[in-house]
Amino acid sequence: MKATTVAVSGINSVDNPGAGIGIIRSLKEAYPRCRCIGLAYDAMDPGLYLDQYVDKGFLLPYPSVSSERYLERLLYICEEHDIDVVIPAFDSELPHYIKNREEFKSRNIGLLLPSWEQYTKCNKSNLPKLGERLEIKVPRTHPVSTIEELNASLDDVGFPAMIKGCFYEAYRAESYGDAHSLFNKVSQKWGLPVLVQQFVSGDDYNLIGLGSGTGRLLGAVAAKKLLLTQMGKIWTAVTIDNPAMLEICRSFMEATKFSGGFELEFRITKSEEIYLLEINPRFPAWVYLAAAAGVNLPQRYLEHLRDGSEEFPNEYQVGKLLIRYTGEMIKDISDFEGIVVKGEKQ
Repeated sequence: MKATTVAVSGINSVDNPGAGIGIIRSLKEAYPRCRCIGLAYDAMDPGLYLDQYVDKGFLLPYPSVSSERYLERLLYICEEHDIDVVIPAFDSELPHYIKNREEFKSRNIGLLLPSWEQYTKCNKSNLPKLGERLEIKVPRTHPVSTIEELNASLDDVGFPAMIKGCFYEAYRAESYGDAHSLFNKVSQKWGLPVLVQQFVSGDDYNLIGLGSGTGRLLGAVAAKKLLLTQMGKIWTAVTIDNPAMLEICRSFMEATKFSGGFELEFRITKSEEIYLLEINPRFPAWVYLAAAAGVNLPQRYLEHLRDGSEEFPNEYQVGKLLIRYTGEMIKDISDFEGIVVKGEKQ
């Protein structure tokens, strides 16, 4: 494949990392000549300084700005640096891409995106409806916007209960007081509604996949979470073989015709009941584990865009272990100043 320039967001490799560095790492291993542009939202995003992965980095305005302002900055970057493909890695930025998909198409910028209908079907507040369609158990979930609605929902689901942001973050509440504090915390950060979800006891499992948009699954890998951060994110995980989870994934593909990267989050009880907790409409931070196990989904993303490829092997190595760790980089203050002043890494 000829050298390709790919722009990737989600390079905030911190305690709640985005998928960007994992996506870039996967691409670099598949295509050593691939040029990877990092799209960041903060000058302190570590990915901007990881020169071994990010060839050049840029700041974007936060997704909360108008679509016009967001698109203006993004298209400027794409035009100035001849970007062939974009892989967005945050839920909150997807509406900008979906709304303007024809603009990207007219400029020959490749994107593998869900439709607006597919995106909203995966929304946390719509998960119970999709669960009914897929005939899979989903914890009772209520979108709430007021304290009165919060209390009523807590009366229904009981304690402990999960309090979730509409885009990110999930916390366990043990009492009404906990729930009220978490409601305020999450709503101030991510807006309304906040989700109140029944807590289900069990072990946590995730499945990463890539959809073609025609109902074809371009690849999938299942993993069991072994160690979690305080925010419930994977710190250590291992690839597993779970035919039941894969079958749910295939049903999801047939029902939605989803296009792009996605993650299904499950909890399996001691009695082996499978609950679907969330559907994330983009690659998760542990995307590189799938590539290391033999299913390089960012590579398949590019190949599908290039020639419509849909036939990929889905065998992968079971027992591949992901272990996250913390590290330090030493950079010059001028690197940071350049990003702040110019909005890009030189």
